Amino acid sequence: MPSPWSRLLAGACVVLSVGFAGGCAAGAGPTAPASSPSSVSEAPVVIPADGRPLAAFGFSNGPVLAFSLPRTTVLQTAVDQPNNVSAVLGQPPTPEVYAYLERSLPAAGFTITGRDAGASTLTFSGRGWTGSFTGDAQASAVLLRPA
Repeated sequence: MPSPWSRLLAGACVVLSVGFAGGCAAGAGPTAPASSPSSVSEAPVVIPADGRPLAAFGFSNGPVLAFSLPRTTVLQTAVDQPNNVSAVLGQPPTPEVYAYLERSLPAAGFTITGRDAGASTLTFSGRGWTGSFTGDAQASAVLLRPA
């Protein structure tokens, strides 16, 4: 029987596959290295005082200095690859992560492209990346892919 985390991550991947159709196909996808704010000529990044950038959680791929998670994040599972950065969070609760991302993403140079508070889902893009967030009562997940 799959764990709740694997079911959540699998569900998040299904959500992402709709938004990023073909991104997982063999041979498809960008080969560019992960970007950081220093390599992109955009506005400076603002990380809220109650947040930490991906780099602080040990990630080396993705927008590691621009994208942040709540300071109290407890990672359950992580994928850190040039074409796929994923984090399954056991804490804080999904509504807190959702609210954090709603206010932190625009300040960090990301545009929220879709939101559904009732379903606890967000989609966003910026700094050369696209992403999504989804969650339930047990966990939440963030997935990032190169744009």
